[in-house]
Amino acid sequence: MAPTLLGVHRDVSCTSCEFVFALGVDEDGHAGRPLCPNCGADLEEAPAVERTGDRLLVQKNFFRWRPPKRWEVVVFLNPSEPEQAYVKRVVGLPGEAIEIRNGDIYVDDQIARKDFREQQAVRLLVHDSRYRPPGPEWFPRWQYRNESEGPSGWSSDGTGFRHQASQSGSPGSLDWLEYRHVDPDRSNYGPVRDFIAYNGARLGSGRRVQDLALEARLDLTPETEALGIRFQAGSDPLTLTIPLDGSQPPQVSFLGKEFRTEDRAAGVASAWADQRGPHTLEASFFDHRLMVVLNGEPLFEPLDLAPSPSRPFTSRIDDPPVALGVLGTGVTVLHLKIYRDVYYTDGLSQSPARPFGVGEPYRLGTDEYFVLGDNSPVSNDSRFWSDSPVVPGSMLLGKPFLVHLPSQGVPIRVFGREPYWLPDPREIRYIR
Repeated sequence: MAPTLLGVHRDVSCTSCEFVFALGVDEDGHAGRPLCPNCGADLEEAPAVERTGDRLLVQKNFFRWRPPKRWEVVVFLNPSEPEQAYVKRVVGLPGEAIEIRNGDIYVDDQIARKDFREQQAVRLLVHDSRYRPPGPEWFPRWQYRNESEGPSGWSSDGTGFRHQASQSGSPGSLDWLEYRHVDPDRSNYGPVRDFIAYNGARLGSGRRVQDLALEARLDLTPETEALGIRFQAGSDPLTLTIPLDGSQPPQVSFLGKEFRTEDRAAGVASAWADQRGPHTLEASFFDHRLMVVLNGEPLFEPLDLAPSPSRPFTSRIDDPPVALGVLGTGVTVLHLKIYRDVYYTDGLSQSPARPFGVGEPYRLGTDEYFVLGDNSPVSNDSRFWSDSPVVPGSMLLGKPFLVHLPSQGVPIRVFGREPYWLPDPREIRYIR
């Protein structure tokens, strides 16, 4: 279930960008080769601290009062090993036909979409602009491009970016801050893949992940006319333009079509831009669903945009997967984060087993559930149990709701001796 829940692992500190991440350890104490998920550095000689696993509080018998919901985390007895308790996430409910296609879950031949809180529960961090290697970077993650082909007004500013007026450029053209992904497993620019740092190098399917999200912390000025967001969604980019003066609602361009969001969104965007202090913008295109949240408030109702089945993935390997644009000037980006959705693999790493729910739907019976782990490349879940992929409702033990003894810790030195590691109370968290 990593990184939602951590087993025995090591905390690895990147010697290049100072990003800290968890590297899983197996029963024999072995771990994969550590690669920084943020900057791609090979960290075989980097310092690491041994950690235990997270410990959970579970509301036993919770599901006697109501049945589990999709995307909910549950504790249950593994039907193949009835003496063993497992923790997974429910993706299939009684009576449904479940199938895994291109990393997504399909229910009765329709894609299963997540709401904003569900997306936050499963998304994986791809890059955080606050962590940068000192000095010149071999593979800079951000490039500047003005639509008018003139000079860009973007520049680096510490852990963020600043946009100032460009001396040339066509009125109405967006000036883009484009993210370029470096694949840690390949040490070069490329598309976002299903790499999970917890597993170490070369332990994943290597599949492209198109479901991406952007989170930005911004300072705006009255000279900021509009913001743009772009996702490279398959063969065509999805572009969202958000006017900030309240004159019109946001506009979406995808697959050669224009989509107008609801009228109230114009006022939401204008009120957000007028607020004092930093502004938080979160945008995602998961499960063919576009969502935008401003300071915790949805900008418009989720916009479901299915790709054309006749247009395959044809983007170039160096196409920026995500970009943030500005019309006008005066924006300061305090920091940017890029996330991806869980990619449910159609196979288990290093296993030839044919999985359930792949290639054809699996129909669940009455009181049967289909469960998957968040760390899909190595998760032993409904896909790979030998006898049956289902969890009967009678084998559900309860709902885990709190990490009360986190594996993350803080060092305490006593009389200058070696540090003692105590659980970090800041890591106590609810399970989503």
